[in-house]
Amino acid sequence: MTRIWNFSAGPAAMPEPVLRELGDDLLDLEGTGIGILEHSHRQPPFDRVLSGALDSCRRLGGIPDSHDILFVPGGATVQFALLPLNLLPDGGVADYPDTDVWTAKAIVEGRDAVPAAQIVVPFEGKRCAYDHVPSDAECPPTAGAAYLHYCSNNTVHGTQYHRPPRCAEGAVLINDASSEIFSRPVDWSAHGMVYASGQKNLGVAGMSVIIVRRDLLERAPRRLPSMFSYAAHAKAGSRINTPPTFAIHTLWRMCQWMIGEGGVAEMERRAQTRARMVQEAIDASGGFYRFLAQSACRSVINASFRLPTAQLDERFWKDAAMEGIDGLAGHREAGGIRASMYNSCPLPAVEALVAFMREFNRTKG
Repeated sequence: MTRIWNFSAGPAAMPEPVLRELGDDLLDLEGTGIGILEHSHRQPPFDRVLSGALDSCRRLGGIPDSHDILFVPGGATVQFALLPLNLLPDGGVADYPDTDVWTAKAIVEGRDAVPAAQIVVPFEGKRCAYDHVPSDAECPPTAGAAYLHYCSNNTVHGTQYHRPPRCAEGAVLINDASSEIFSRPVDWSAHGMVYASGQKNLGVAGMSVIIVRRDLLERAPRRLPSMFSYAAHAKAGSRINTPPTFAIHTLWRMCQWMIGEGGVAEMERRAQTRARMVQEAIDASGGFYRFLAQSACRSVINASFRLPTAQLDERFWKDAAMEGIDGLAGHREAGGIRASMYNSCPLPAVEALVAFMREFNRTKG
C-alpha cells in the first residue's frame, strides 16, 4: 500500500503512528482480548480510556480546573444549536461576527434554536468576500450581550484571528476552534467556552469536545432534554448514554501523540513553518497564485488561494492528485485551491506541495 499526501479539510490526515496504534486497538485493547469497538462503556477498560482522554486533553491544552471537558456526540454544527439553547435566554442577545461559511451557518442555527432571543451580526464578512476577520472597530460589541461567538480559524477562505475579538462588558467569549484546537495556546481566562469537532486535530468525525467554564453550566436558561444539556453531560461524565467510544479513544491517542511531539508549542511552531513555506511559493509566483485572504489575517492552518482561471484551478488539483498530493480542491462556496495543514500534516507533504506549485507555475504560468 502506498499512502499519499492528504491536504483534505476534514476528515483530515492523521499521524501514521496513531493509525497503527488504532489498528492494533481494534483487535485488542491493551491486552484485554477485546477491541475498542467492542468494549462496554461502563467497564474498567473504557474507564481507563475515558480517564486517559480527559487527562491528556487537559495536560496538552493547559486547561485549568475551572473548565470542564465534555465529549459529546455530533460535530460542531450540532453545537451551533446547543450553544444558544444552553446559554442564551429568551429575550437575550448574543453577538455573532460572520467571518466565513461556518459562522454563517451558526447564525442560522442559533436563530432557529432560540427564536425568542436576538442574534446580532456586528460584522458581515460576506460583504467583503470573507477576505479578512474584523478589527475591533469593525465589530462593535452589543451592550448587554450574553456572549460573543466567533470562529478563530476560518477554513474556507483561509482567515484567522491573531487575537480574540473584543466582547461586551460582562459577556462571555465563546470560540469554535474546530480547525485549530491545540495548534496554539488558548487564554482560558478570557474564554468561557471553546469547542471543536473531532475530525481535524482530534481524530475522527462524529464527536465534539466542549471545554466550558463550570459556572456557565449552572446558568442554563431553560429545561432541556438531557442529551441537549451541557450540564447533564458534565454530571454524567460524558456518559449519559453510550458515548462515541472510538472517537474518545482516538482523541486520547491523538493527544498522547501531540504531547510526545512537543505539545502545543511545537504544534504552533510547525504550523508557522508550513504556512511560511506555502506563502513563499505564492509570493514568488509573480501573481500566478493569489491568496483569498488579506495578508494581515491569513490562516496558518488553511492556505486558500486561486490561479488566474477556474480552469487552471481544476487542472492544478487534478494534476496534483496524479502526483500523489490530494484534497486540494477549494470549498464549493469559495472555489480555488485549499491546502489544509492541521497538526498531523508532516513537513515532507508541504515540501511536495511547494515543489509541485513551483513546477506548475513554471509550465502553466
